[in-house]
Amino acid sequence: MNNNKTMVDGANASPPYNFNNLSGLRRSDKRSAIRQKFIAGLICSLAWLSAPTFAAETPATQPAAQGSTTVRFLVLANRESPLSSVVPGRMAKINVQLGDPVTQGKVLASMDCSDLVARKNAAEAEFHAAQLRYEAKAKLQGLQSAAALEVGLAASEVNRTKGQVGIFDAQLAQCRFVAPFNGRVAKIYVKEGQGIGAGAPVIDLVGSGTLRARLNVPSNWVAWLKIGSQLNASVGETGKQYPLTVTNISGKVDAVSQTIEIETRFPEKTDDVLPGMSGQAVAICPPDENRCLKSGAANS
Repeated sequence: MNNNKTMVDGANASPPYNFNNLSGLRRSDKRSAIRQKFIAGLICSLAWLSAPTFAAETPATQPAAQGSTTVRFLVLANRESPLSSVVPGRMAKINVQLGDPVTQGKVLASMDCSDLVARKNAAEAEFHAAQLRYEAKAKLQGLQSAAALEVGLAASEVNRTKGQVGIFDAQLAQCRFVAPFNGRVAKIYVKEGQGIGAGAPVIDLVGSGTLRARLNVPSNWVAWLKIGSQLNASVGETGKQYPLTVTNISGKVDAVSQTIEIETRFPEKTDDVLPGMSGQAVAICPPDENRCLKSGAANS
């Protein structure tokens, strides 16, 4: 009797779920097993994702607590001039090479503008002919053989042809590329014999004066930053440090990044620094300027 009861109880007892073999379970049991398996996997995934996030956030907050706020900067030349062609033509001669120092007024390159020269010669011939006609009309007027209107028209023709010669002189001046200031050749875009169109770049020139640096600093620096403030800069390419002096401060704060653009000046003798280099800078707080220290700048 007990054996039979045991067999009946064993038959009515619910077997434990086997997640690896769902084929023998009823439909409702299958859904319950799948749900439990999904929840268990979701909990494991969340636990795995949360652990590296906390580990990554910890170092990110350390620099602000450990030291001063650093900002990136870009080195700029004191003057830059991208020389380009105003008239189309063919490049006849290039007188400089990449990196050459140049002085103001030096002809860096010239174009073959022989067609303009020919047209100018024709305009000069018309100008001389107009002058002769005017002089003849003026003499005839003195002899009472020419009206004042004829003399006036002859004078107008002289002025018209003279202006035409001036136009060709201006166009011929555009065939030469002259250095507008002392500097160095930064880039040459063309070669001798190459045809170029109007507006095509020819030579990039950078000035040889005191270098500048452009920075985007935190907007809370505006409370104490002013013209003449000092920053300590480290140029990545040279590995050296240089003092920077603030020369210009933008009149607008960028609303997205909460930064403001400033320009600074390098010392006079920085021959090893070139435009285009970059690095990091730290502001130097004036004495007794607590707002500067609170903004993350370095103490003087």
